[in-house]
Amino acid sequence: MNIFSKINKNRRSFEEELARLRCHKDRLALPRPTLAMWRGDVKFWTDITDSARYNEKYMENTFLKESILSNAYLASTWHTVTLVATVAGCISVKNISFISLIGEFLALSLFGLFIFAISFPGGRVLFNRQAQVVHVFYGKKLFTFPWRDAYPFAKIVRLGSVDLNIYFPTKLYAEKAKSEVIPVTGNFDVSDSGLSLAFYRWEFIRRYMEEGLEAIAPSEHPEPGFEPRKASGQFRKTFDIFYYLGFGFLIDRWAAYWNARFRWPEEVERLCHPGADLTGYDTSPVASSKTHFYRFDPRQGGYYICDAQGNELRDATRAERAASYVSSAAR
Repeated sequence: MNIFSKINKNRRSFEEELARLRCHKDRLALPRPTLAMWRGDVKFWTDITDSARYNEKYMENTFLKESILSNAYLASTWHTVTLVATVAGCISVKNISFISLIGEFLALSLFGLFIFAISFPGGRVLFNRQAQVVHVFYGKKLFTFPWRDAYPFAKIVRLGSVDLNIYFPTKLYAEKAKSEVIPVTGNFDVSDSGLSLAFYRWEFIRRYMEEGLEAIAPSEHPEPGFEPRKASGQFRKTFDIFYYLGFGFLIDRWAAYWNARFRWPEEVERLCHPGADLTGYDTSPVASSKTHFYRFDPRQGGYYICDAQGNELRDATRAERAASYVSSAAR
């Protein structure tokens, strides 16, 4: 028996991985695509006027790609500061500090790593509403998953910061994979950082896949903090100092060069094209219940099930309510 056979034998199945995730103290399972957020609670704030990224056929998420760009700014700033400190120390004491050299080497290495990562196609997710699939570049490899197989989880990454991860089953990821799932980022923006925001972002994606672009338009009278804005993985103006100290304009040119070269594979572009032949794809949107909904409430494990008026359904446990809802939705 070779090493890959041993790994495959010990690999967790998709069901085993989901059970592990549900029991993990840093993760919270969100409702499946068949359950919608109660309309009175829904808040959307993403500017969707860029038709190249948001349209009735698909919407594209480049959060991870833009986050790599932000990290490149930070690494470049660190490199600039350590380089200036090293040169200044050398001039003042006519001797090079070993610690300064180590810091400069680490900063330069990290900066080089992010610059290299910018050239990779990975970090892009395409929610194809027309074909009801999700296209993902994972590293250098393309995956396509049926949207109806999505399992969303909120993941606590640090104090007060929460990421939205959407898990899909696959047995084709890699021979060395420890489980049969791939996590796909659901974050569109650096502001998608709280537990409630993870719920809103999930509803943003879920509702788009079911109802289309008009259903996720920002409110004409938004609440404070939910004003329309373009989604970006980059740091806000508060951190502009990192951009200028790190010569961000040069990094931007490097990123623009690779973005201009990027093309989704022909099969993906075909599936996104108007009038595409979608034979073999289940293109019917995942319909959500018209009688059962959910409302965000961290005191009740993240959310609870309610009726069309927003009243909690107290006649069963949350698990029983969810199970009965799935059965009724299937019928």
